[in-house]
Amino acid sequence: MKTHDSLNRSSHLREILALGIPAMLALASQPLLSIGDTAMIGRLGVEPLAARAIGAALSGGIYWIFAFLTFGTTTLIGHHFGADDAKACGETYLHALYLALIGGAAMAVSGFFLAEELYRWMGADKAVVDQGKGYFRIYIAGAPFTLILLASVGFFRGIQNTKTPMLIAFLANGLHLLLDYGLIYGNLGLPGLGLRGAAIAAWIAQLTGASVSLVVFFTSRRTAAYRAVAWRISMAKLRPLFRIGGDLALRTGALRLSLIFATATAARMSAAILSAYEIAFQLFMLCSDVIDGLAVAGQALAAKHLGAHRNETAFRMGRTLIVCGAAAGLAFGALFILAEPSIIRFFTKSPEVIAAIGGGLFLLVALMQPLNGIVFVIDGLLIGARDTRFLMWAMLAGGFGVFVPISWLSLNYSWGLAGILIGLSALMLWRCATNVFRFTGRKWTAGTL
Repeated sequence: MKTHDSLNRSSHLREILALGIPAMLALASQPLLSIGDTAMIGRLGVEPLAARAIGAALSGGIYWIFAFLTFGTTTLIGHHFGADDAKACGETYLHALYLALIGGAAMAVSGFFLAEELYRWMGADKAVVDQGKGYFRIYIAGAPFTLILLASVGFFRGIQNTKTPMLIAFLANGLHLLLDYGLIYGNLGLPGLGLRGAAIAAWIAQLTGASVSLVVFFTSRRTAAYRAVAWRISMAKLRPLFRIGGDLALRTGALRLSLIFATATAARMSAAILSAYEIAFQLFMLCSDVIDGLAVAGQALAAKHLGAHRNETAFRMGRTLIVCGAAAGLAFGALFILAEPSIIRFFTKSPEVIAAIGGGLFLLVALMQPLNGIVFVIDGLLIGARDTRFLMWAMLAGGFGVFVPISWLSLNYSWGLAGILIGLSALMLWRCATNVFRFTGRKWTAGTL
């Protein structure tokens, strides 16, 4: 019996790593891009870095409301893939593309006209608003391309292919950094445009990623079976996306609004604290995005196994996945502790910012990582099982009942950055407790959600 269980664990580990490693590498490229982007903009001064921080919080909040284009599409296509229904896979992707085009156009137009008001709402001072509004208007113009790429990534993950999204991510993010280097500082024969140059670099990279993903889908022999679909909109096909999308949009919206509130709180404290919070947030996202590679594997595999009615296999795979997530979090925490001085100085040379983030607060960020690893991978399992309604309610309670109140208190009682990071830690503890409760209850494997 022990030998049989060991073989099962080994088999689950292999399939997790086969999907998870390419997904990890793809997702790791995003925070590495953000870190590089932040570092290059940070050398322009405190105001450009603060403008970038607010722009990233705003765009991140909006984009992650549309994250269902990836996660919902992965789940639905994964279930169809497990049931060996290629036509349904293609139809789901087609309808995700329709939603991406409509949503992206709406974001681009509204972002252009509301940029200045959004920066003021975030509490930025005049110097930050003046620099940030132009940056945000250019950056958000790439929204249709970003949403198309989100839908495309969901399609490829659903058919158990994480290598193609990895290669597209490497191409787009590598191009982004190269153009940052050229357009921010005037290198590589390009004009030096400062903060606006960073926005133009992002726009070009977004266009490139979306274009390549569509070319692969419409020309590859491996996707031919999924292209044999009727090119018309069907409400029956949109309804499952809206159902999962609504839950995930509210869940992710609650998380992102909480993070936006934290950014606004830091902005009202000082530019130095805002910059220190941005560094902590980038490190949090680095760990999140890399471990999310395991969550992606869990989501795709849970959807496939449940679509094929292999419920016990899905649960056993989930147990192996949780161990992997905790181990990855421990590795990140150890790295942050050992390399603290080098990591902080990579981002900034400002004594004010270093004083705000160093010491005990940086240790707190490191100690959060094993907890984060467990949270992220169970999120993936539950999304793959279409258990999104539970995740929505848990996040609404944690975001607005735990994190936002603590962040508000940190501003009104002068707790500084410590209060914000303690609030973030409390939120992750809440999410861990609720996720573990749901996983061990097994309702997510019932196939009736």
